[in-house]
Amino acid sequence: MSSKPRLLRRESTPSGINFTQLLMGLFALFLGTLVYLTDRPPQSTYFVREWLSWTGLYNIWPDLFGWWDRSLASFLHVFSFIMITAGLVAPSPRSRLAVCLGWFTVDGLFEAGQHFDTLAVSLVPTWFDHWPFLETCRDYFSKGSYDPADMAAICAGALAGWLLLGATTKK
Repeated sequence: MSSKPRLLRRESTPSGINFTQLLMGLFALFLGTLVYLTDRPPQSTYFVREWLSWTGLYNIWPDLFGWWDRSLASFLHVFSFIMITAGLVAPSPRSRLAVCLGWFTVDGLFEAGQHFDTLAVSLVPTWFDHWPFLETCRDYFSKGSYDPADMAAICAGALAGWLLLGATTKK
């Protein structure tokens, strides 16, 4: 008998969904949303500016995450999407690793794109300008700023995701 708590030994359902991993990912996504709603100005983030500006929590609530909010969103983004994706489709060790490496690559390239902004902007196709979400890609790279702490947070989030996937998948 394993000494791990039952929650961490959760099996996938017959459909292949691991609800423990899925719920961990959704909770992390919720925390990341709180970072943007409470600790950052609404005009600095597309989804807050466009859809959640009515919440008005910035400068009303105290800075909930303190100095952690600087890179917490980067950690939570990669971690939450690893947990959600793996919880839905990655029951094998190889597929879990692929999910972790995939999200690490996506987040890492976007962060690196802020450092090499001229190159990144030149790679964005012009047809992105006419599609929701995609029309902000150029601004993301040209107005965003590369932060080595964000890159470290992305690495830590991917590693935490990989470790937690191993702990929450029944062997």
